[in-house]
Amino acid sequence: MTDQALIIQFQNGEVKEDAFTQLLKRHRETVFFQIKKMVLEHADADDIAQAVWIKVWNKLDGFKQESAFSTWLFRVAYNETLNFIAQKKRLKTHTTQNELDHSLEHPSSQNALKETTIQIKLERAIAELPEKQRFVFMLRYYEAFDYEKIASITGTTVGGAKANYHQAVKKMTELLQQA
Repeated sequence: MTDQALIIQFQNGEVKEDAFTQLLKRHRETVFFQIKKMVLEHADADDIAQAVWIKVWNKLDGFKQESAFSTWLFRVAYNETLNFIAQKKRLKTHTTQNELDHSLEHPSSQNALKETTIQIKLERAIAELPEKQRFVFMLRYYEAFDYEKIASITGTTVGGAKANYHQAVKKMTELLQQA
């Protein structure tokens, strides 16, 4: 069953909970991992994802299907993530790099250690990006979204999405060369 059909079922109230459950099962991993890439901490990503799905439940009746459900869903996740980050900054409870270092496993083989070191450097560089550039980078690099979809999710133009992505790549290149 398509997302559209499930949304229609939800909006008609026929089997609201079943339709929502199917949408949740279909998209929860993608939403979670996108959020996780923005906030890095698993517990924070869980909290944001839960807030996203609550908001989706509350707003799905008004979804007009003018865009793909996944685009709308990523927009909700993007906004919730930005709200969380802003709230966290106000409370000054930033994730420290030590917490990131301690949360990673230390593999025993030399190749695995080298790969882990590269991954740590990459995650640190991504964490240094401004929120919008970080999110655009994640959508383009990890999700392989086209610029039109990224622009729709982030509420910017296609040119703005391209500019954010290219600025992110430029900053990451500089940061990785310094590391």
